Amino acid sequence: MRSSPEVESHSLQGMPGYSAAMRRALVFSAVAVTLLPIPVTYFRILPAYGVHAWFLLFYTPFFCLLTLCYLFYVRDSLARAMFANVLDPPPSPDPYYQEPLGDRLKRGVRYLKGALLGILPALLVITSMYCVSRYLAAINESVALAAETYVERSAANEEVGAVPEVRGRFDKRRSVEPSRPGKEPSAPTGVVAPDSLPPRSDSMAVRQYVLRTSEIDDIPRVIELTVLYMGAFVALLIAVTLMALKEYAKEALGLSEHELMFGRYNRSGAEE
Repeated sequence: MRSSPEVESHSLQGMPGYSAAMRRALVFSAVAVTLLPIPVTYFRILPAYGVHAWFLLFYTPFFCLLTLCYLFYVRDSLARAMFANVLDPPPSPDPYYQEPLGDRLKRGVRYLKGALLGILPALLVITSMYCVSRYLAAINESVALAAETYVERSAANEEVGAVPEVRGRFDKRRSVEPSRPGKEPSAPTGVVAPDSLPPRSDSMAVRQYVLRTSEIDDIPRVIELTVLYMGAFVALLIAVTLMALKEYAKEALGLSEHELMFGRYNRSGAEE
């Protein structure tokens, strides 16, 4: 007969330790995901507007760092939620009496919380992949709207005479300059000088021009693009950090694989 519901017969000193290499790998992965937006944004691995890319380059790692610090700050609450059924398992229902409705609801909520925490990293990885796919679709739609706006403005400028005036200056300058034999080579399609306006018929050049020169107020759906871009990295960071904190909590609480599978406390033995 046991005097109190304490730890089962095997002692904490004799339990097998968890792999330190696994914990270091998960911690390194969390830090790497925190810094991942910097090369992705700087090298334009994901397409972005020029002015918007500088915004994302600073605020996405900053927001990831804040998320990582917050998860580490609430690690004790997360550990208690992850191992609630191990640290303080609910009593088994009496087979001869019907369990009260309140107790059944508490038991169901407890199991539901444990199952949700178990599949949450996988759901977050799927969420990150969804954010990336939605971001690529959203930026294509945004660039199409911005290019359409550029074409409309260019046509409107031609109608009011802005373009003919510029064209007249070029014709006057051409009449002063001596004629040169031969024809100047034309620029390849889709390649536009940084300060030149692309022709409206060249969709690739218009796309590059819009991505390079659009101001933050002229970017269509900029809030959606920002949320999707940051969400892709933050969701992946939370998934990796939760797995790392779970491994850290296992060792901090002194739990073995046997205790995780069969429970840490033996209430039936304590009641004998």
